[in-house]
Amino acid sequence: MQTPSTGKKRILFLTPLASRTGSEMMLWNVINRIDKNEYEVAVASYAEGELLDHLPPGVRAYKVPGTFKTIDRINYHLGRHPIVTALKEIQKDFKADLWYLNTIVLPKAALVAEELNVPFVVHFHEMPLSYAYVNREEFELMIGKAVRLIGCSEATYAGIKQAGAENVSLCYEFIEDIAEPADQTPAKQVREELGIAEDHFVWAMSGVPSERKGFDFFPDIADLLDDERVHLMWVGGGGPQDGYISWVENRIAHSGSRTRIHLPGKQKDRYLAFLQAADGFILTSRQDPFPLVMMEVAALGKPIVSFPSGGVSELLVEGMGLVTEDISVKQLVSGMRKVMTGEVSCNPAVSKLRYRDFSIDAGMKQWNAIMAEVWAAL
Repeated sequence: MQTPSTGKKRILFLTPLASRTGSEMMLWNVINRIDKNEYEVAVASYAEGELLDHLPPGVRAYKVPGTFKTIDRINYHLGRHPIVTALKEIQKDFKADLWYLNTIVLPKAALVAEELNVPFVVHFHEMPLSYAYVNREEFELMIGKAVRLIGCSEATYAGIKQAGAENVSLCYEFIEDIAEPADQTPAKQVREELGIAEDHFVWAMSGVPSERKGFDFFPDIADLLDDERVHLMWVGGGGPQDGYISWVENRIAHSGSRTRIHLPGKQKDRYLAFLQAADGFILTSRQDPFPLVMMEVAALGKPIVSFPSGGVSELLVEGMGLVTEDISVKQLVSGMRKVMTGEVSCNPAVSKLRYRDFSIDAGMKQWNAIMAEVWAAL
């Protein structure tokens, strides 16, 4: 049954996982805050992620086959691509006026939109290293044919422009309001569970362990610190269990450093408690456009020490921590020591104030202004 017309602008958001990744959490913030008097909204996801259970009333959800069943494989060999077929059926049913691709890594989405003559927007949450995940034809189609390309940071914006794009806008990532917990008991429980003394210093990193996120730097950082009073904690999991992960975990297991590395894995219900249990945050990514976790730890008043990996340089101001000159473990560890000794002064109030610049209200104002330009140009 086709969706009946309401006279509102119809926008179809396309997303890969519908999971709690930074880009998709931002998308869900948009969907929850978008003006329902102006827009009719649907979501097409390439996976049946948990966020599909948290859509507001009236938002339709469609499934695109990110993994193929037997019937999909048969159709593929018969010349009917399952993803192409699904996207065309979704458009036939919903009749969207605009497709909004929430990442560049959405196979066939731009190609089908172009074939169906549906205008589309692409929101880049990726920096140039991640362009390798998209084939040349689709990437160049997005750069040349999208009615608007949106970068989530100045670093991301610059990469898009370098690729030859014209219609590019900047819309910083933004997050829901976070208040520092009044009850510190959950954070204390985390430290107790991990065997961390009250007077020890914990540096946290959060994200899916991967090469891009710099998981392999952790044992190197521990070796240079070599201090039993300092701990490293990686909060996150859920990525592919490949040879890279095995290699890093084996290095951690056989490390001779007195600095312990804790791998509590993915934390859904206790995520903020784990961040609050840390005394500081390190961003070890090789490239990271504008990670939401930076804003989360800023909201909690935690000092940040980071590689110059992307958007972090745009977030940090004096009093929040430091960004190294290069992607250098020695420089990172030196920065961590300067924070721990007080040589680099960090003021929680500065971090909490800076976080407010990326609130939902500020972000939606920016997003709505961009979308008004998009609709005016159609």
